[in-house]
Amino acid sequence: MPAVCRLRGEAVKADRIAGIGVCLFGAAVAVAASHIDVLPANTLSARFFPYLVAACLLLGGVMLALRPGSAPLSEVMIQLLDRRALSFGALFLVYALTFRYFDFRVGTWLFVLASLWILGSRRPLELVLVPVAVSGLVYLQFRHGFTVMLPTWN
Repeated sequence: MPAVCRLRGEAVKADRIAGIGVCLFGAAVAVAASHIDVLPANTLSARFFPYLVAACLLLGGVMLALRPGSAPLSEVMIQLLDRRALSFGALFLVYALTFRYFDFRVGTWLFVLASLWILGSRRPLELVLVPVAVSGLVYLQFRHGFTVMLPTWN
């Protein structure tokens, strides 16, 4: 019989725990964003996008926690410990820790390419076009849309 987490006599669904975790992460993002220095400007502040992400995380977490699915916690834990999920998590950690040392376009291209491979994509055209498109479009959006300087090798 799988282990079931219980709270007040009823089984706690994995989605409820995940929703609470997402809410806590969203709150942490909002707190971290409040420490971003803002210069007076006529455009969106540097805090806008992090606050938007935090709000989406909080909303999604609340919705997940209030209306959980039926998967027991033990099944979700097995899926989280899947080799693919652990590999993707490790890749994301490496990307986040090395972000400022690499050209954004090159680092993001490598990250997206490796992510696609880890998650099972094997179509050559997809492996060629998607990483180039993602890194290029995100760079252009931040550099020229938000006027945010991203790390580059010049």
